[in-house]
Amino acid sequence: MRKTILKSNWDEIRGIGSYIFSLLAHLEEIEKNEIFYVALNNLSYSNYKNFWEIAFHQPFEKNLNNKNFDRKTIEKNINDKNFNYINFHKKKDLSKTRDLLKKYIKPKVNLEKLFIDDYLKKFEKYNIASLHIRGNAMFSTGHAANQYQKINFKNFICPLIKKILQDGFDKVILCTVDLNFKTQIVQEFKEKIIYMEQSFPENRMHPSSYDPLEEIIYEKEDFKNKLIIEPIIEAFIMSKTSYSYLMRSNISYLSILYRNDFNYEFIDDHIDYERFG
Repeated sequence: MRKTILKSNWDEIRGIGSYIFSLLAHLEEIEKNEIFYVALNNLSYSNYKNFWEIAFHQPFEKNLNNKNFDRKTIEKNINDKNFNYINFHKKKDLSKTRDLLKKYIKPKVNLEKLFIDDYLKKFEKYNIASLHIRGNAMFSTGHAANQYQKINFKNFICPLIKKILQDGFDKVILCTVDLNFKTQIVQEFKEKIIYMEQSFPENRMHPSSYDPLEEIIYEKEDFKNKLIIEPIIEAFIMSKTSYSYLMRSNISYLSILYRNDFNYEFIDDHIDYERFG
């Protein structure tokens, strides 16, 4: 059996969703006699540890020791493979990818128990939709540079939420680290909004100009570790809602994989994600 170590560099500032989908791209091509050992470094998530093992189990089913391997260990950069997201947008069969996620990418937090303990009563009482709004660096120098105005609150987000509520939903779970949107949405729609709290303090939730992950490299270990699992919890809770309004974000895509249906739509078709700043 061959062991392939999937690694990353300390200076690669990527979100946890990016690593998950890179791993899925590798898993799509895993050989029968191969296992992956994930050894990831990222100063946004840990100052000194393999951050994958803080929040996730390794992607193999048995505890193996060196005696099980008869070939030389191979090392690869996990980000060498890119995941193809086309089926998410065509709403084609996602069963293989959903099975890979369920089998190999297992958080150490019991997501189902967390949902039952913290959210189930609300879901039984109300018809709930979810809304994921990305922002921050994506609309400054990232993939959608200088297009933040295309999703502004007055002309886009506010009418969208009004339509969601008019369509029969009682409440909207809001997932965002954009303080600008969070403040305006909660003020406008009040008890209709269930906001999923973040470990990011408000002075780290920027409206459009910065990437929060780039600003936390000097923070303490416990704070960084929380940022690994919180987006995963967000994605899982969104998957439990009756319908999701999503953007081209790895956390949105992850929430789709956690679903058992295709009850979602993307709200950012008018954004050009190939326009870098």
